[in-house]
Amino acid sequence: MRKETLLRLLLLGDGLETAGDWGTAVEDGEESEGGVDTTDQGGEGEGVHTPLVVAIEEIVPYLPDYSAVSSKLKGLLGYADKAYPGQVDRLVQGWLQRTPAYGVSFRRWVLRDWLKCSHLTSADPSALVQWRYALFVASTNETVTMLKRTLQEYIDAVDAVLEEDPFDGESDGTSTLLHSIETVEDLLDFCWMHAEQLASCSLLCAAKLHALAVRTQRSASKLAEDEEVLVRLRWSLMLKPLLFKPLLQHAIALKVLPGRMVASQTWASNELTDAVAFVDLARRERALAELKASREELERAFASGVKHVHVSASNTKDVSLAEASIATYVESISADKRKLLLTELERDLDDAPSHLFPHVFALFGLVVSGLLSSADGSELLVSAVDTLFALFGRRIHDPASCLDALGLVLRLLLARHPLWHDNTPFYLKTVETLSETATLQVEPKVKWAARMALQQLLFECDVQLLHISQTNLRHLLPPSTMRFVSMRLGS
Repeated sequence: MRKETLLRLLLLGDGLETAGDWGTAVEDGEESEGGVDTTDQGGEGEGVHTPLVVAIEEIVPYLPDYSAVSSKLKGLLGYADKAYPGQVDRLVQGWLQRTPAYGVSFRRWVLRDWLKCSHLTSADPSALVQWRYALFVASTNETVTMLKRTLQEYIDAVDAVLEEDPFDGESDGTSTLLHSIETVEDLLDFCWMHAEQLASCSLLCAAKLHALAVRTQRSASKLAEDEEVLVRLRWSLMLKPLLFKPLLQHAIALKVLPGRMVASQTWASNELTDAVAFVDLARRERALAELKASREELERAFASGVKHVHVSASNTKDVSLAEASIATYVESISADKRKLLLTELERDLDDAPSHLFPHVFALFGLVVSGLLSSADGSELLVSAVDTLFALFGRRIHDPASCLDALGLVLRLLLARHPLWHDNTPFYLKTVETLSETATLQVEPKVKWAARMALQQLLFECDVQLLHISQTNLRHLLPPSTMRFVSMRLGS
């Protein structure tokens, strides 16, 4: 139907107040115009409209008097909604999202005459999320107080339905799990674990994120300053962009997070994102598999009550392709950028939840390996090694991560590296910190891992380093440990 015909029927036609009346009128119009109003049978995609819906979009927002034609418009949209399912919903959602581009009288008609609360809450959950997004955008941009209030009432009604069963009809068990989620962090963890299943539900996840932020009274500015939230978003976006890129875009549109956050240096530097990109999926998976194997081997050693881990050639690995690629990248950037990269990794190693830690640590291990093979940058290497040994005290809430740290100490043969000879105070500081952790820590696995790392620095290092440090070590170590050091020195 041409828009001229539609306009004439709306302004001059008699009756036409039901979907049936409009069905007859559309058929008559098609016969007189010599065409058929058609669309692709698969035409439910974004932006696919029939000629009738296109005509509605071009005519209805600009009518002079909506009170006189309200019944006709409801009949028209009712017919179009039945004839072309989904297209009218997308059309009205588009109108809402363009608020306040259209006149007040049109916006009032859409909200109070066409868009009834019952119409919204009867939709399925996935459609409700689309409606909620459109309503939220309209509410944010609406300038008329009464219309803004109406929009908020609709949002509240939609939220009530979504809270009852946001994943109604899902067969993968996500509905039950989602009900138990109470915090923003829990939701982000859930989305990480089920990223593949939720890839098509990014808007629904963003709506849930908004609801949780409101419920827990966490504003966009507060979330943007919370490192436990930021570390989850940073690494989820870099490693699982299929879900988290649109989720983040929707979260910004819903004002859950500030848009400027992504562009700021507090989000993620180019150095960090480039380093992640340098390790492709296959190499990343191999690095994670090696990390897992090392952790499991140390788990068995701990369970068996091993008193000392002996490093041999079989404990170390050849330089992998991932290590070689990161070494090349580390060599290619300036010292300042290397420092920035290490600072960001240190920050995220502290704050990463247990399921993300291996991903952050795997990259950190590759960077440390790259620094070991670098011709310069000894100061940065000391900083990186300091970060590694500090994990035994910083990750006491996650014992498995302490095993990962121990595994890297063993694999890179750090106790035998010449960096300690040039930095004796650093060596003594590291020994003191590990000794305190091994003595005072009550968590058995963390205590064992710290003790094994300490023994590496005492019994696997160059004996000349022990001779130089012997006097200071007597003040730092328990008598029982110092006795073994003296035995190694032959005194």
